[in-house]
Amino acid sequence: MKLIIAGFYLLFFCYCPVVTAQTKPALSREHLNLDASWRFAYGNPVDAAKDFNTATSYFSYLTKAGYGDGAAAAGFDDRPWRQLNLPHDWAAEAGFSDRGSFSHGFKAIGRNFPESSVGWYRKKISINKTDFGKHITIAFDGVFRNSIVWINGHYLGQEPSGYNGFEYDLTDYLNYDGNENTIAVRVDATMEEGWFYEGAGIYRHVWLNKTSPLHVATNGTFVTSEVKNNLATVHAEVSLKNSGKNSSSFIIRQSVCDQNGRILSTQNTPLQTLASFKEGKFSNDFTVNQPKLWSVEAPYRYRLITSVLENNIEVDRYETRFGIRTLRFDANTGFFLNGKRFEVKGTNNHQEHAGVGTA
Repeated sequence: MKLIIAGFYLLFFCYCPVVTAQTKPALSREHLNLDASWRFAYGNPVDAAKDFNTATSYFSYLTKAGYGDGAAAAGFDDRPWRQLNLPHDWAAEAGFSDRGSFSHGFKAIGRNFPESSVGWYRKKISINKTDFGKHITIAFDGVFRNSIVWINGHYLGQEPSGYNGFEYDLTDYLNYDGNENTIAVRVDATMEEGWFYEGAGIYRHVWLNKTSPLHVATNGTFVTSEVKNNLATVHAEVSLKNSGKNSSSFIIRQSVCDQNGRILSTQNTPLQTLASFKEGKFSNDFTVNQPKLWSVEAPYRYRLITSVLENNIEVDRYETRFGIRTLRFDANTGFFLNGKRFEVKGTNNHQEHAGVGTA
């Protein structure tokens, strides 16, 4: 019986001493929270003057790189703006109105309320000169909705949905000389996406990610398993990205560890090569004797440690937690987990509560 488990999160301290042959310390992977100390102000979807005259200059941000203007410009003075920490839902702060949307809790936001339907966020960060040469991205877990992001006046992209996480590459736009870097985000919640209260703003976490140019891609591991006669076969796939300017030769070393960090099996790929700015998929297979099966009562999870080695030096390490279990559906008798009938019980829960906020 096959099992598909998507890789969860990467962690940065693992208990499995996977790599022992190194001539210098590994280039560490960093996952830094950017929730603190943002500036916020309301913009406007129809009046450019009330939207800080953004996108009104001769060179707009879509025609010339680095020409973000108005509140998107790096030098814009945001000191009068309100200071706050994320996550933030400005719709929860809005008043109620009979002109508001019934399905969104009659909040004073939407087409009838242009003065409270666009929000701007800005934040300054410093990047150490020792980070030059790393691959650096910014990741948003959720922004409602129709967000546009700039860094130092450079347009990075637009995400229309309020429910997709998204990530942008900052590497080539950052100042590494001690000067500040300015992140600007415009959020337009004028249009609804669902038929329930959805909030407005950067309502989930924001992260700064630093890796080696050769690294495991975001959510880049995928694990499947098959259990027969008290023996589990584990298949581990990994997506690698080479964001560097040169081709890279490397070995991928993967280890399956138990919950206490004891290595159960280790496999190395043959020497691989990945061209500059390319992504490739690689895999290894493992066996686990007498596996401890994941269940609701005992949610046991193994760890897959993926290490990327260039010239026998670890340049990236990525941890994936996964469970081994069997699943079976029967049209007459229902669902079976690990060979035992199991009734799946759920609720129709949204991620919000009208008037209180979204999360």
